[in-house]
This record gives sequence, structure tokens and C-alpha cells, in this order.
Amino acid sequence: MLRWDMAFDPFQLIDKKTRKALTRRNDRIGLMHLGGHFAAIGVGGYAVYLTYGTLFMLPAMWLHGVVLACLFAPMHECSHGTAFRTRWLNEAAYWLVSLVYISQPTWYRYRHAVHHTYTQIQGKDPAMVLPSPTTWQHYFEQLLGWRFWTTFPVVITKHALGRMRPQDSWYVPKNDLPRIYNEARIMLGVYGVVAGAAIYFGSFAPLVYWLIPRMMGEPLQRAWRIAEHKGCEEGTDVRTNTRSTRASLPMRLLCWNMPYHSEHHVLPQAPFFALPEVNRLLGSQLKPMGDSLLAVDQEVRRTCIVSPAEAQHIIEERKRRNESVDTSWICHLD
Repeated sequence: MLRWDMAFDPFQLIDKKTRKALTRRNDRIGLMHLGGHFAAIGVGGYAVYLTYGTLFMLPAMWLHGVVLACLFAPMHECSHGTAFRTRWLNEAAYWLVSLVYISQPTWYRYRHAVHHTYTQIQGKDPAMVLPSPTTWQHYFEQLLGWRFWTTFPVVITKHALGRMRPQDSWYVPKNDLPRIYNEARIMLGVYGVVAGAAIYFGSFAPLVYWLIPRMMGEPLQRAWRIAEHKGCEEGTDVRTNTRSTRASLPMRLLCWNMPYHSEHHVLPQAPFFALPEVNRLLGSQLKPMGDSLLAVDQEVRRTCIVSPAEAQHIIEERKRRNESVDTSWICHLD
């Protein structure tokens, strides 16, 4: 979908000169932010080590896991090519973060690009979080990351075997399929080496310091993903189909300013450090900012959840009106 095919062209909000200033990238800022994120991971891992075998170990693992799960933010930033000015630096960081976070770089880049092209359009947006109608089952599956942990191993295995899921094949260029398949093989090889070393040395370190905390921290990261779009208009107008949410400074740092999500969708070429300025310039013209993550989550649970019977009735009504209904996208991997 081209900008001029949207309900509203976001470029009408910012003149060309301002856009150019806001889209300048910076290696130093990107390195400082990425270095700080991995330093926080190191501190979290050390806290788990110090509390090992005590009652304080679980909260330490959770805090460590939150920082690990928030690696989604630099992975997302690198997928846009905006984390660094230097391309090889951006791609090297993208690979490193994707390995730790557990996501395929090229596949995610195409998937996310389509999300920006068809934001909040059912059947077109592959990363649409909780399309309506949404039941409590869908909500908790999304919040806990259940679909991710049960689906991604299947997806990456299929890619390693040279196969692409039908729902993904339409947006991935055929000439990049070998690259995606090879990435999957390399990643599975790395994970296999880590698992093999752990078994050989009789070590639980990968579980204690990586996988289990990663799973424990996932719900907070998923709550942010829900807040970004759920309860917003399911349509093509970037002023109403995306939500920004107020967040504390530590959370904004961990999320690489992604709580400014409306601003990101208006100008996805802008690096993370420019989003507060985009908000200053355009915030009043976008969907009202959520007061907090908790407030948005309460609003979603109060206004967007229906019973299974109501969901079925809504789907049948849409079909009767010949509206687009694609329930296969509901709560799929994102």
C-alpha cells in the first residue's frame, strides 16, 4: 500500500526539511544505547548469580528476563536500519540481538515491513496483535507469549528444511528465501552448540541465565505490544490505528523509546532517539497517549474482550456483510 492510498498521508504532518533532520542516524548514540542494554543484561545475570539458591533468585530472574525480553526493541530498531548510521554495524547488531532474543533477522524484517504497510488490516497485517473479535483465551495467549514459544520452533525448523509457511510466502521475495533458510540453519546450529556444551559440561547456565528468564520477562514485553495497537481503529489512518503510552524513563530506555509508537508509525525512518521530538511536534495530532501501560491494559480488558459466543456471532455477521474475515491471523506468531 502506497502512502497516497492510505486514509491519511502521514507526510502531510511533517515537511520535507523537518523529516530530513529527524531521520539522521547516529552510530555513537546507537552504540551507547546497545552497550547500556547489554550492560544491564550483565548486571541482571550477576544478580541471578548472587541470589542463586535463595528466595531472591526468582525476582532476580524476572528482572533479568525483562531486560532480555526488551531486546525486542533494538532488534526492531535494527530491522528498520535506524539503530546505526553505518550499515554493517546495524546488521552485525541485528544478528547478535536476534540470536539472543530468538528471532530470524531477514524473515522478521520482511514481516515487520508488511506490518507497517498494512497496519491494523485483518488478513494483511501479519503482526496484528489481537485482531477483533478477541476472547480471554486470545488475550492470555498473547500476553504470556504462548503462541511465540509454541510456534517459532516450528517456523525456524521449517525454514531450516527449506520450507516457508503459506501465510508468510506472499510477502517474502523468492530470491531471499535461500538467505532466510540459511539463517535458520546457522541459528539452529548456534543453539545446538550451546545446548551440546551445556549437556557435555552438565551445566544449567543457558536455562538459568537465558531461556527461563527470557520466558519470565516476555509478558511485560507482550503487554507493550498489546498497548501499541489493541483498542485502536482497525484501518489505514496512522493517526488512529496506533497508540503511544506514557512510560517511566527506565522503561523508555529499555524499550528504545518504542512507547512513542504512534510517532514511530508516522515516521518509521526516524531513529529511536528522535521519537520524543516527533512527539513534541505531532503528539497533539495523533491518537491520545495512554496514561500508562497498566491503564491501557485495563482499558483493553474492559472494552475489547468478548465471550467465545459473541466472537463467533461477530465473525458470522462480518461474513454475512461480505467483510474481510481471516480468523487464521488471530493470535498468530508476531
